[in-house]
Amino acid sequence: MWIVAKIKVEELNIFKKQLKEKMGDEIKFYEPKIIFSKKNMNVIKNILGNYIFCFHEKFRDYKYLNKLQYTKGLKYFLKYYKNSQKDIFKFINFCRENEDNDGFLKTNFFKKILKKKGKFINGPLANIVFEILENNKNNLVINIERKKIKIRKGFKFFYLPA
Repeated sequence: MWIVAKIKVEELNIFKKQLKEKMGDEIKFYEPKIIFSKKNMNVIKNILGNYIFCFHEKFRDYKYLNKLQYTKGLKYFLKYYKNSQKDIFKFINFCRENEDNDGFLKTNFFKKILKKKGKFINGPLANIVFEILENNKNNLVINIERKKIKIRKGFKFFYLPA
């Protein structure tokens, strides 16, 4: 069963290590990541920020999670995960289908989920929220502060729904 954990990003490796010690090697983790260049360096970023998916059969029992609530690096587990299993599984599969050979999400992943508004996460437009005017085969036409901008889809701009 999949759960979603909110973690302290700086303690991610400690969190994973402690969960493996407590639960064994059967536990699996999934964090959808992107890689992009910033100032001539490759940057790897978890698109979910400080959330990570964890899978283990013992997560079916709420009482078992109570034993894990003091794991170093964990802020908390999201509630109501049992009712969301289909959606979690569907999202993870969608991410995996859109990964490259190295396990990073391809840029077209964001184009598939983007509907009306987005926020750039890299490049000269980083952290700017935009409205989508047109999303066709070759271009993304956006509106930023009443300015219409056309971006060719070959560019390596990453953005998330806003």
